[in-house]
Amino acid sequence: MSQLAIGIMSGTSTDGINVALVEADWGDRPHPRVSLVEHRAFSYPDALRERVFAAVTGAPTTAWELARLHAALGDAYAEAAAALVTTAAHPQVIGLHGQTVAHFPAEDVTLQVGDPARVALRTGIPTVADFRSADIAAGGEGAPLTPFADHVLFSDGAPRIVLNLGGIANVTLLPDPDADHVTGWDTGPANMVVDAIARMSGARFDEGGAGARRGRVVPEALERALAHPFFARPAPKSTGREEFGEDFAVRLVGDVRSQRGSLDDALATAAALTGTTVGAAIREAPAPPAGWREVLVGGGGSANAALMSAIASALSPIPVRLTDELGIPAAAREAIAFAILALYRIRGLPNTLPRVTGARRAVSAGAVHQP
Repeated sequence: MSQLAIGIMSGTSTDGINVALVEADWGDRPHPRVSLVEHRAFSYPDALRERVFAAVTGAPTTAWELARLHAALGDAYAEAAAALVTTAAHPQVIGLHGQTVAHFPAEDVTLQVGDPARVALRTGIPTVADFRSADIAAGGEGAPLTPFADHVLFSDGAPRIVLNLGGIANVTLLPDPDADHVTGWDTGPANMVVDAIARMSGARFDEGGAGARRGRVVPEALERALAHPFFARPAPKSTGREEFGEDFAVRLVGDVRSQRGSLDDALATAAALTGTTVGAAIREAPAPPAGWREVLVGGGGSANAALMSAIASALSPIPVRLTDELGIPAAAREAIAFAILALYRIRGLPNTLPRVTGARRAVSAGAVHQP
């Protein structure tokens, strides 16, 4: 049996929306074979981007402003999803992550905005959203959620690791094809700190890692950044802008400047921070007897050559390659993941991994909005 699904993702970079249309062939396998049909990226209009950025960075706001953003994002998600719906390709379900505006796992609190009812009504397709709340109610952190999809997509090639470089970096460890053996967690910042530093020079991000490649790593600043308590916290764990947002970036730049460094040096140091923390997380994790075959990298940060170089150096001699080589474009991976989670949800099947999130049990996460 084959099903079509759309996944919608807007991440902590606040640059826009990624939408993926996938086909899932269930057959008689324990999990479906998933293939990408189409992927599109939609940039936020400047005014909406500014509103989203203000919300995710904790700028003073009101309930009215947040409610208006919830509606505006719902309309933007609906328009993006509708672009992939045709008479020839009418999906059975849409999975919508929403825009995270707060994530406090230590307080059992998370909030994503973007009205899914508008998506369901505009497209005429059941829309699943609010994936994190059920896991949190079951005692988990509500994140990371993509390791479940990583198991579906990549476990046949185990033992391997999947690394996502979004605003936050997270890893999925696949020692074998058994879902009960999957582990994963957030390792720390990836694009989030790099983007914040780039904005100090008037850029939206460090395109291709050019600024970091011009700079030099400042050891004193890197050492202080590595002292952040998140890195010593045991897994399972998750994090976000609350710990590695603007304040963290400003402190890192201050530490670099105290050593007579430049913004490019701060970018290089931020890239080194990601490489160091990803490498440490993987080295400290139990490895299968034959070792890890490879590390597959997805997410927007895979386009940053400085980040990729820092990671390859930290993980050597484990081979590092992009998920693109397996038919999953790095920029589409998270949108594909939420299409997969939505497919499991409408079947009433578990779509979380307790060993990853720390929940008491697996749940079929997500609220279903009918058109």
